[in-house]
Amino acid sequence: MSRKTSKSNAKADAKANGNADQFVRALSAVTARAALAGRMGKSFGTDRDLYKALGYRKDPTYADYMSRYVRQDIARAIVDAPVRASWRMPPRLTESQDDKTEFEEKWAAVVDKVKLYHHLTRVDRLAGIGNYAVLLMGFDDGKEPSEPVTHAGELLYLMPYSQTNAKVATWVDDTGDARYGLPETYNVTMKRRGSSTQSRAVHHSRVVHVAEDLLEDNVEGLPRLQAVLNRLEDLERVVGGSAEMFWRGAFPGYGFKADEGFTLGEQDMSALQDEIEEYMHNLKRYIRLRGMSVESLDMQVADPSNHADVIITLIACAVRIPKRILLGSERGELASSMDERNWIETIDARRVNHCEPVLLRPVVDRLVSAGVLPAPVDRYVVEWPDLMAPGDK
Repeated sequence: MSRKTSKSNAKADAKANGNADQFVRALSAVTARAALAGRMGKSFGTDRDLYKALGYRKDPTYADYMSRYVRQDIARAIVDAPVRASWRMPPRLTESQDDKTEFEEKWAAVVDKVKLYHHLTRVDRLAGIGNYAVLLMGFDDGKEPSEPVTHAGELLYLMPYSQTNAKVATWVDDTGDARYGLPETYNVTMKRRGSSTQSRAVHHSRVVHVAEDLLEDNVEGLPRLQAVLNRLEDLERVVGGSAEMFWRGAFPGYGFKADEGFTLGEQDMSALQDEIEEYMHNLKRYIRLRGMSVESLDMQVADPSNHADVIITLIACAVRIPKRILLGSERGELASSMDERNWIETIDARRVNHCEPVLLRPVVDRLVSAGVLPAPVDRYVVEWPDLMAPGDK
């Protein structure tokens, strides 16, 4: 056997082992989720299944979260509120306190050219809807997306992708590698002109992986709506049910009673039907009757505000957003200012612990390693604006 054939067989074996490892990893994750979902809602041993009785989803998918985000008002507020508050006032990158350096000038040019913070906001929202999202970085290095970035002249574009359009293809399985357990390559489904799509293999050096609320997994976080998905369904039932109840019960029903001794013929019945249709669907506000009387039935409308308020309170507690911030309402100057202060402290922590180390610095470091930005002489500092500072007003 030639050396070339032996080397080729070794590569094939390595690829097969890699595929097997990926299959085992995926199967293990699915099995763990299924086992966890099977225990949800069980009480009295396994005699009572609350999730089944109440119609809750035990193993929601990304499509479930996205549909909530697209169609349910408070679900969108839950995802968008921390993102908008975090990036409302973009940070400054400084290398020194003296004159503007080359690093600062080049960074400002990149931010302006590719609208950086607009794309960071978008990928942050996508990551909150699902388990993760990626920010694809387009370089002018002339290489295929599947190849590592070694040197580039400039950053051409940025494009955020959700987890459904940026699936992990291969993993780093070498325990001696600093990226052990992290994605090596992705299969990114790129939308082309019209409705057609194209799937491309992309090396990890060309993307920034964004995930929040990580536990044991360094790749997939917890969707922002996962903890409150049941309460969102409850709220939809209460609000939708009250709307249907109002539709049916707020307009009083009417009973038509024939007078004693009066016989309603077929022609009279047809005429009465026409009168009722005119009254119900047009602006006519009277009914001509002969030998009949009308009785108004009692309305049956209940106030759903207490039920909805309990659900919204639980949601606000779970997502760590003050209820008045979540609803955008003001009820008293003191309470509102305290809620705002607590919210600002939460956002400050999120900017330092998530936005900076997970989104901003990986982008900057990737641009420096690719040669798009010059390396800082010493180090760069990220300065976030003080959200507590009073404005001009």
